[in-house]
Amino acid sequence: EFTTVVPRRVEEICSLKAACCAGRSDGRMRQDMVIYSIGHSNHNWDTFYALLREHGVEVLVDTRTKPTSKWAPFASARTLPGLTQNERIEYVFMGDSLGGKPADRSSYDARGKPDYARIRSKEFFKTAIAELVNMAASARVALMCAEEDPAKCHRKLLIGPALEQVGVTLLHIRQDGSVQSSGATGSKKAYQQQLQGALPLEVVDE
Repeated sequence: EFTTVVPRRVEEICSLKAACCAGRSDGRMRQDMVIYSIGHSNHNWDTFYALLREHGVEVLVDTRTKPTSKWAPFASARTLPGLTQNERIEYVFMGDSLGGKPADRSSYDARGKPDYARIRSKEFFKTAIAELVNMAASARVALMCAEEDPAKCHRKLLIGPALEQVGVTLLHIRQDGSVQSSGATGSKKAYQQQLQGALPLEVVDE
């Protein structure tokens, strides 16, 4: 079970910098709220950490259904939490609720493909989005998956629309250190259809 690698509960993480949100309403907190996204790709740890540091990431949320990687060994859930802790970055595993291949079989279509629109309607997903927003109200959060290109990843295709619906901007950290909005990442027609829950292609979420 990968959930055992989470070093702290969401509530504890949210309390780290809760003072910065004192006196604000939810609407005010979300007015300028940004959540970042990043793919570990085939980076080594030094390169990946440099990107996190450049953008001031304080909480790294792992959204991979299976938090392992043959391309980036440092990204294993058995290794990554220790690396981030050494750099004073919190690691939180949420792949069980925000991953692109949930355990809930009713989240899949008749062909056995994940249905993103259906997943976004699930209570477990909605609860996770609320927890994510609470985290982002008090710390700089980045969602992590494997795929470097967000246009091909469930960070943009599954989680992005849910964040947009609650007024949160999702920005994508690219391998050269630049940042793109979801709209600027471009999309192929086949991947764009996944926003509606129709999945002609498989997206990377692990």
